Parts: sequence; structure tokens; C-alpha cells
Amino acid sequence: MPTTERKGLTGNALKWIAIVTMLIDHVGATLVLQMYYANSTNDMLMTYYHVRSVGRIAFPIFCFLLAEGFCHTRSRGKYLLRLGLFALIAEIPFDLAFNWPERSPYSLGGILEFTSQNVFFTLFLGLCALWLWDALARRLPRWAEYPAAVVAALPACFAANLLCTDYDVSGVALIVALGIGRGLPCRTESGADGTAAVRQEPDKMRRLFQCLMGCLAIVGHCYFRDNWIEIFAIIGLLLTLLYNGKRGRGGKWFFYIFYPVHLLVLGILVRALF
Repeated sequence: MPTTERKGLTGNALKWIAIVTMLIDHVGATLVLQMYYANSTNDMLMTYYHVRSVGRIAFPIFCFLLAEGFCHTRSRGKYLLRLGLFALIAEIPFDLAFNWPERSPYSLGGILEFTSQNVFFTLFLGLCALWLWDALARRLPRWAEYPAAVVAALPACFAANLLCTDYDVSGVALIVALGIGRGLPCRTESGADGTAAVRQEPDKMRRLFQCLMGCLAIVGHCYFRDNWIEIFAIIGLLLTLLYNGKRGRGGKWFFYIFYPVHLLVLGILVRALF
């Protein structure tokens, strides 16, 4: 009997939405922003805010996919290593695009500065927090799972604040909130044949709870930072409700390569044009 495909968006479809909206956001934060500085009109300012608003959609989707990747990857160590490696690779392109290191007193040779770090550092720290939470929760009674998530998030949030990573503490908090909402990837259950680890795949209600947890993290960020443009990030979370649980077609390396390359191109364009 032929199987029917589950309707909705695959993981790779969500990733493409995130990549496109991220590109729009970064064009706004570089080229459009410099155009506004050169020609400070109200229309240019509104264009800037519009493209940055669209760009808010991307990060929550990447955080959602990170939580899914944490639960399904065959090797968390390799996953963490990839994020760490590309955090280092992307840092110079990130600085060239956004931080103008040649103008910073905290720079190294005019190509690297240390006042803020790229989003791969945030994803790296978020994955560390999820991994630590999983390790703690497996050694604690079930009632202690959620307090363990808070404990696991604290060192990652401290590191994000210290390093001034993109989205910093709020980014790590969103990743952990989505992890809490999803639930641990495996639960240890006792049966007639002994104790076994049972993989937990979220149902629709659990996905709604996950989305709600993410929305609370975003609203908290908007309130405490008084930065309400970030409220558009909720659109990205709503799109994750369409996730059909399938990875979909497409190379997993594309985003890793695209991120530093497009930042390098934007950095070169900004300097050439402005």
C-alpha cells in the first residue's frame, strides 16, 4: 500500500525560509542602512524598518531547527564541532559586514573586532545548554526536568553575555525555551522487560506548547530590551507549526557555507559603494 506524504513544511523548507529572510535582513542592516545614512529620507527609513522586520522571521526558525537537530543527530559532538568551526570561520566576514573593525579600537589588524560575535556562537552555546540539560535531566527525577533546564541555561547565557554574541542571552533563552517546549528527546521508561529509552516525538499539542514557550521568550526579550521590532519573530515560530517532521531534500552544508560567504559579499559591497 503506498504511503501518503505528510502535509506541511519539511525541515529544509523551513531552512530556506530562514535563509531568504536572513538575507533580506542582512541586506537591510548593511546596504539599506548605508543608503539611509547617505540619504536620510523618511521613505528610506521605512524601507530599512520593513526589511529588518522581515528579517526577524529567520532566527526563531534556526533555533527551532537546532532543537530538532539536537534530538535527531547521530553525533551531538560532531554537530557542536560544526557550529564551533563555522563560528570561527564566519567571524571575519561578520565583522566586515556589520562591525567595521578598521574603525574600532577593539580590532585586530582592521579585519577582526571583539565587541560582538556572529550568530553561530549563539547557536553553539544554545546547543551546549540543551546538551547539559539532557545530561542533568537523565540523572534527576521527572519533576526536576524543567528546573534542570534553567540551571543548564545559566552558564550558556553568561557566556553569550560575556562574548556579546548575536542575540546574546535572549538567543540562548529562546533555544532553551523551544527545547523545554519540545521536551527531552528520550525518556527512560520502565516496562515488563526492563528499562528502556523511548524516543519522544511531539504531537500537535506539544508543538503548540513549544511555540507558546518560544513566543513567551520573544515577548520577554521585547519587553526587557524595549525593542518591539523583534515581535515579528513570532511569525517564524508560527511557521514552525507547519513542520511535518520530515527533513526534506537538500544539503545540510548549504547554510554553513552560505552564512560566511554572503556576509563577506555584503561587507565587500558596503566598502565598495560607501
